[in-house]
Amino acid sequence: MNLILKILGIIAIGYFILVNLFFGGTTFSWFYLVLGIGLIAYTKYIDKLLAIDSLSSFIKPARIVIGILLIVFVVSEIVIISYPKRKEVVSDYIVVLGAGIRGENLSVTLRERLNAALEVSKKIDFKGKFVLTGGQGPNESITEAEAMRRYLEEKGVPSDRILLEDKATSTYENFKYSKDIIEKDSNRDIKDSAILVTTTDFHAFRSNILAKRNGYSNVDFYTSKSEWYLVPATYAREFFALGKSLVFDK
Repeated sequence: MNLILKILGIIAIGYFILVNLFFGGTTFSWFYLVLGIGLIAYTKYIDKLLAIDSLSSFIKPARIVIGILLIVFVVSEIVIISYPKRKEVVSDYIVVLGAGIRGENLSVTLRERLNAALEVSKKIDFKGKFVLTGGQGPNESITEAEAMRRYLEEKGVPSDRILLEDKATSTYENFKYSKDIIEKDSNRDIKDSAILVTTTDFHAFRSNILAKRNGYSNVDFYTSKSEWYLVPATYAREFFALGKSLVFDK
């Protein structure tokens, strides 16, 4: 078992180095550095720690707790990964969830979400309106919604088919404020409008929970795909984001 854990630790550290050395890094890659160091340290010192009577009584139940947390993590990741992500359904509105921009420039993640929205709009012969969501964060010269509007108009989407939600700072707020905009535009309750949400694949399951909490009862998803080298970081990060949303985003 110690050998397996040591190999996993080396792989985790290797992933951290790969992402940061060759792909410019990502916000959650540090998790794998900490995980890798922790696994290697565990294999090196666990036998010595168990030999100390005062520590062995603590370490054994700690192993049980860690085991339970690991099971929760694995089950959560299975649900996140397996949640339906590419439904091509006729909809009244396509809601594009915001992601970071740099100055006035779209991040790769946000551009891919917009491309997914354009792609599915052609597949379903979309006649409704795009709702572009996201306020202005640190190091952003304009709102995310405005940056998205410019991109879609460059791609030929008429301005009268674009609605802007430009106040949100979280996914929960994306849905909360978009609900008001959609209800005002459609003159009906949000549950009576068919909503297709575009976001990134890892984000679909949590987004569905937050949409339902805001009254979106007729909602489906068509997502963009994460870059392969970001998958371990983004899906691990989503586990913690899911826990935060379940507790606080209400």
